[in-house]
Parts: sequence; structure tokens; C-alpha cells
Amino acid sequence: MSDIQELIDDFKKVQIKDDNREDEQKEQKIEKQEKQDESNDKILQKEQSEKQQEQELIEENKNNTEAQIDEQKQEEFKMKQQEKELEEALKNQLVIQDQKEEKKKENPKSGEEEQTIIKGTMRSDGTMRKDIKVRAGYKNADMIQRYVIPQKRK
Repeated sequence: MSDIQELIDDFKKVQIKDDNREDEQKEQKIEKQEKQDESNDKILQKEQSEKQQEQELIEENKNNTEAQIDEQKQEEFKMKQQEKELEEALKNQLVIQDQKEEKKKENPKSGEEEQTIIKGTMRSDGTMRKDIKVRAGYKNADMIQRYVIPQKRK
């Protein structure tokens, strides 16, 4: 009986070893799966961060394009305003020339003083400036030469 008992004990030991091996293999498999899960999680996190960066870049590009569009619209608006101002200036010049011609027709005498009327223009706030009358032969103070004493003349 002792031989049988020894065989049974040996069998139990072998069975315990096998169970331990199976447990170790299961633990190893679980560890491998956990490592894979961790690596998969890291990959997913990287992908998500990349997607977020792409979305941020897309939003920045949208904002930049919107800002560029706004700038272009502002530039177009400024250009239109400048064009309108130039048109008004040209109209005013034409009106002044027409007035000069009419006065020449009305006053054929060349000895009389003529005056030029500069039409009032529109301010940016919508108000009108007064008409300015300029006599013929008038020179602005900046246009007149100052007297220079003979010692300083060359």
C-alpha cells in the first residue's frame, strides 16, 4: 500500500505542478493581453490626439481664411470709398471748369477780377463743407517768397 500511496502522492504532485503551469500560462496570457490592451490604448490615445490636432488646425485655417476674407472685404470697401471720393473730386473739378467757362461767357472783359468757387464736399459723417470762393490771382502764404536781404542773396 505504501507504493500505491507514493504513486498517488506523486500523481498529486504532478497534478499540482501541471495546475501551477496552467495558472502561470494563464497569468502570462493575461499579462500579454494587458500589454496589448495598454499598447492599443496608447495607439488610440495617439490617434485621438492626432485627430484633435487636425481639428484644431482645420479650425485655425477656417479662422485664418475668415480673417483674410474680412480683410479683403475691408480693403474692397476702402477701395470703393476711395473711388467714390475720386469721382466726387473729378466732378468738383469739372464743375469748377464749367463755372469758369460760364463766367468767361458772362464777363467777356478780361480786366475784371474773376473768382473761383470750390464746391463743398461731403464729409465722412455725411455733412457738407461750405463752398470756398477764391479770387483770381490769390496766392497762398506758403506760395509767396519771403524777402531775402542782399547780403544773403547769391
